[in-house]
Amino acid sequence: MAKESGLNVRLYVGGKDMSGSANALSGAGYSQAMLETTPLNTSAATRITGLADGSLSVNGYFDDSDDAPWAEDSGKLPSSDVVVLVALSSAVGDPSVGMSAKEGEYNVSRSSGSAISIASTFEGNGMGGEFGTMLTAHDDTITSSTSGTAVDDSSSSSSGGSWYYQIIAFSAVGGNARWTANLQHSTNNSTYTDVSSAHVTAIGAARTEFTGTLNRYVKHRVVLDASSGSITFAISYVRN
Repeated sequence: MAKESGLNVRLYVGGKDMSGSANALSGAGYSQAMLETTPLNTSAATRITGLADGSLSVNGYFDDSDDAPWAEDSGKLPSSDVVVLVALSSAVGDPSVGMSAKEGEYNVSRSSGSAISIASTFEGNGMGGEFGTMLTAHDDTITSSTSGTAVDDSSSSSSGGSWYYQIIAFSAVGGNARWTANLQHSTNNSTYTDVSSAHVTAIGAARTEFTGTLNRYVKHRVVLDASSGSITFAISYVRN
């Protein structure tokens, strides 16, 4: 993987594309506590690892038309988890960071001579941030069943993992009135089978874990289970 410029980053939170309001991200990733275990008979500190954690800080511009997933009628931050996905570049196979998190802060400020700005933080709930791989080029919009471009990871893995989807726009008419999102894998980039699937009936987001082997080649397939419709979505996956 080459060095990344930081251009064309996208931020998706709970099924909303926040990239047009956010202007800076920091601390997106994984951390673990370091617990000191230094005994009397050493001359340097020793440590073991403790609790894992994840976080993301967002700075941006206030936009009351579509500013944030927490801008609900209640006017309060949500108490439930929100699924966060950061696409770190613009192509299939590029890196991502994801987590299931609590929204801990949303503050508005205005400096002299500048636009109203916001600062927000997310803290991982029971997990650290996960570094993964995008299966969409930012987000895709389709109107019929579509298979994505495969990612070649050179080898398989056997310890399971997780995948993320963000549904940014959705419509379906007739039939089951839904889309089905599938994470698929293959040993030969020819015959693909499902690793995990999710029925999609509305805008939103989810993180789902899977177990066992994930083969060398990975792609998504999104299936229209209706007579007509459209969907805009972003998908990534993580190998454990």
